[in-house]
Amino acid sequence: FLPLFSACSAMATEISTADVVSGSIFVSIASYRDNQCQYTIADLFQKAKHPERVVVGVCFQVAPEDGDSFLLDLGEWSSQIRTYFIGNTEAMGPCYARALVQQHLFQDEDFYFQIDSHFRFAQDWDVTCLEQLSACKSEKPILTAYASSYTLPKDYKAGDPDRAVLATAKGMTVLCADSFGDQNKDDPFLRIKTRSCRTDFGHIPPPALFWTARFAFSRGSVVREVPYDPHLEYIFFGEEISMSARLWTYGWDLFNPTKVVAYHLGSRAHRHWFREVQTAPVHVDRERNAKFRICGMFGSTWPSGQVHAPPPEPFGLGRARSLLEYEHFTGVDFRRQVVHDRAKNGGVDPTLLPPQWAEEERDKMMKEQQLQDVASWAGKGNTEALRRQFPAASSGMAGGAVAAPPAPQRASPRASPETARARELTLVRIQALQARLHGATAADEAAGAAPEEAHLELCRAFCALGQVEAAAGDEKRAAEAFARALEHAKSAQEAAPTGREGDPSWHGAVAQAIAAVHMGARRYVEAKAALKEALPLAAKALAARCDEASEQLAHDVVECVHAAHEQTDDRKGLEVFVRGLQNVLNGLKRDAGDLAPAAVPLLTGADAAPLGTAGGVRAKLLERIALICVATGREKDHELVKKVFTDFRVARESPGLRRLLGMLQSSGTFLDL
Repeated sequence: FLPLFSACSAMATEISTADVVSGSIFVSIASYRDNQCQYTIADLFQKAKHPERVVVGVCFQVAPEDGDSFLLDLGEWSSQIRTYFIGNTEAMGPCYARALVQQHLFQDEDFYFQIDSHFRFAQDWDVTCLEQLSACKSEKPILTAYASSYTLPKDYKAGDPDRAVLATAKGMTVLCADSFGDQNKDDPFLRIKTRSCRTDFGHIPPPALFWTARFAFSRGSVVREVPYDPHLEYIFFGEEISMSARLWTYGWDLFNPTKVVAYHLGSRAHRHWFREVQTAPVHVDRERNAKFRICGMFGSTWPSGQVHAPPPEPFGLGRARSLLEYEHFTGVDFRRQVVHDRAKNGGVDPTLLPPQWAEEERDKMMKEQQLQDVASWAGKGNTEALRRQFPAASSGMAGGAVAAPPAPQRASPRASPETARARELTLVRIQALQARLHGATAADEAAGAAPEEAHLELCRAFCALGQVEAAAGDEKRAAEAFARALEHAKSAQEAAPTGREGDPSWHGAVAQAIAAVHMGARRYVEAKAALKEALPLAAKALAARCDEASEQLAHDVVECVHAAHEQTDDRKGLEVFVRGLQNVLNGLKRDAGDLAPAAVPLLTGADAAPLGTAGGVRAKLLERIALICVATGREKDHELVKKVFTDFRVARESPGLRRLLGMLQSSGTFLDL
């Protein structure tokens, strides 16, 4: 394969001081029924150091009912926003829309910046892009990346103040090859992915092997030299790898930016997807012909050995460099569909990348989350497209809609054997506790069997019964069991056992039990209120005496905090618990922490995947604390996660925590920059 820099000019691109000071930037956006586009435009101008030099060109593909896409007042920049409108039923995918932007809105500005319609930006993004481009070792450079990410709360509504939560990861990423084709063998095209890198290369952008449509910044001359092919109708996969090859063979060099410039929203839950209008056989035929067009470019004989003609100029490959040279440069054989290690590693030293197992585990977790939230990847109200594009995943749909989780059914005498057995065991425990409560004597209390403790145990037992009944679908019995649980909790709360009146571990255990009951009954507001009482008490118990019982209490409380907010998608609500988590760590550190902080382990491909799960209560407690602090999305809370690993040897050795650390590092967090 060609050395990393061999295909690039040794000299930096000729971007003059005048360009940096006064060069105009055209921003290309293709927006399909996306109410985030208005926020993207506003943030783009607000974060630019020189907004007066920025022009935005948007191809709006909208339906009559899409008024929520035009709620923000963008009048301040109206003279710098060019628009091209088509009805959503006329839309034919992102390639077609981007071609319309180039044909009708671009006016030979100095620089061309292509982005998606759901973006946020780093401050002074325009200057950063120009500085990074000028540092590229090429006369015709393109900065390209998948960008960082942002999320929106589930209760977000278009028109509200911007509520985007920006990712805190600072590590740079490199574009890498993934695999050819999808699980349905719907096309033969190479997928591209991004991997985190442990170095910033001294902020000299390293060559990229591939190009992404999501973020591409270059001189404006790229539009005239390598224009978008308007005949790639309905193409989604295939856009990026075809443009990668076209640009490179026309003599343009691709580079990975070393600084975070922008943030992308991965979820489609808030917007529609263009597949919803690809409903007629003629639409499917057009997409198939577009795929044949790309196949002809790569010499791919898909499907079944068919040979296809390449696109005519200027929509095919260039003549500055050959496709064979591009294959050698990237480490990809397009005809045989072989991906070599160079392509998988993005052309960088593999020791600079996190271990493959960590990325696979992170990807698996993200896919599981997507399957639980179909709209996040299929698009808003996009069930028919889901049927066409993902038949295996859509097998659970009924009546023209994605099937909701099955509604609870009333319990019947023929409940499952497992449920019947769980109910039986729980009732036996309740009966034993009730007998202990009603038969308690002074001798029992002297032996430690105080009635208040029986009340606490009965609270837990009735809570378990409520969960069994809820799982069986008998909501009435479940509600009765949860009500009984709260009665016993109140009794335990009113009078602590003798000698434990001021004991934080006792009162913390009662508060945690109450929170668990409310969670079982899906009363999350009440559960979170109880946990706000329980966590400080658990921290005080650890500070007073760091033993197995106090660690178990802290674990139970922290686990409830994590579950209550995960089940309600309430990341913001986690923030009020961070101080309590800090106190829990302080209590643990006094007894079990390292004398001197150690470095956070940096996992590489040489590190094998951890086997087993987190061992012991302490490791599980530390893992829950780390998960909560990651979930808040606040950078200062990530510093607390670092302390988990620097201050506790068990965290650095625990399989569960090492697995979590690997996934964090694979997403660009905790890198040695």
